[in-house]
Amino acid sequence: MMKMGSKSVVINPEFPVNRMLFHRGEKHQACWDDLHIRMIVLEAEGHRPWYHVSIDSVEIWLDVRNRIKQAIEETVGREIDIVVSATHSHNCPCMTTDYAWIDFVIDKIKANVGTIEMTEYQEVTYSYQYRYFNKIGDSREADLKHKAVHLYAETLSLYGDGERRITFLIHNCHPTILALWESDFTSEYPGYCIKKLSEAHPDEFFTFLLGPAGDISPHFVRKNKEYEEIARLGDILTAEFERQLSHQENREPVNAFRYREQMIKVEKGNPVTMGTAYLPPAERLTKQEKETLEQCYLNPRRFHERQLEPMEITDESMFSQLILNENYSIIFEPHELYSEFYGAVNKQTTTLATISNGFDHYVTGMYLNHITMHTFSEFGPQMKRDMWELLGKWSLQEDADF
Repeated sequence: MMKMGSKSVVINPEFPVNRMLFHRGEKHQACWDDLHIRMIVLEAEGHRPWYHVSIDSVEIWLDVRNRIKQAIEETVGREIDIVVSATHSHNCPCMTTDYAWIDFVIDKIKANVGTIEMTEYQEVTYSYQYRYFNKIGDSREADLKHKAVHLYAETLSLYGDGERRITFLIHNCHPTILALWESDFTSEYPGYCIKKLSEAHPDEFFTFLLGPAGDISPHFVRKNKEYEEIARLGDILTAEFERQLSHQENREPVNAFRYREQMIKVEKGNPVTMGTAYLPPAERLTKQEKETLEQCYLNPRRFHERQLEPMEITDESMFSQLILNENYSIIFEPHELYSEFYGAVNKQTTTLATISNGFDHYVTGMYLNHITMHTFSEFGPQMKRDMWELLGKWSLQEDADF
């Protein structure tokens, strides 16, 4: 037996707030569509209830995640396990620089988490689908020499006593269709797809996870930066999700429900610079690489003037894993991984969800051998190896008897 519950809460700003990482004192309030907190609770016998909280935001720092965990435990009166994920939609209020907004979001969670209705099911099963999908985004580093091979649309559906109840929608493309810092707040394509699917399936609950999208952007397929383009590209992705939802005949039991967390040290020293990077001879550089180098020379980091908030200064990252059975798990991690990191896991048995339980650095691929826009703000090689090995080990569910 297992209990499941879910609830979505609108969090449109009730006062002017900072835009994403904005530090010029300008605030905004208007929304093009509704922003949400989406909460899921899974409770298996013998385990603490597991909460997933998804927020329409570009980031959720670990300190904020810990505050959310404490707020829920105080509200429900028991210990919980939790993953807090950001949809990574860029045109959202700032969860880094606007402390009043952070308090507002946490208050919304406290006011609603205790009202989640839990339903007990005799049998809980799941269906996991995935397919290569490059219709709404492509790699910013892809060209004739370097193809993007890890682009996926995925669905994980949970069934209670034969009825589909909860679906995680997963895609690894940045939600950056609109121009940044100019438009009204919007949940971007994740919110659009959830809205369309919720209208088509009113008795079901949908939420979103971002796969490794560090190098994947809609900039190369979008026709413009208008709201109508969110709808056009969102409809394309919604159709793919619907296709997957219509092919869920084969389901497996949730019979080994477990959750674990592990902190790993973050190696941030000695970033690559223009002076220390290996640069191929000019005649060997691709057009994309030349443009990237010009941008690095001419455009210093946009936010270099902004003093970091205390929550941004981290030396550890949280990795966690939700196991449904021996054939499937979700690994959650906080970084903006390049799509190559899908190669660290068995895609048939593992979903890799980023911007979860924290927010941190871009991490380029293990075997990247050309210049990218993130070459000059890179983790050290040992950190990347440790992350790759941990993801592979957990994907195989090694040492999963915990």
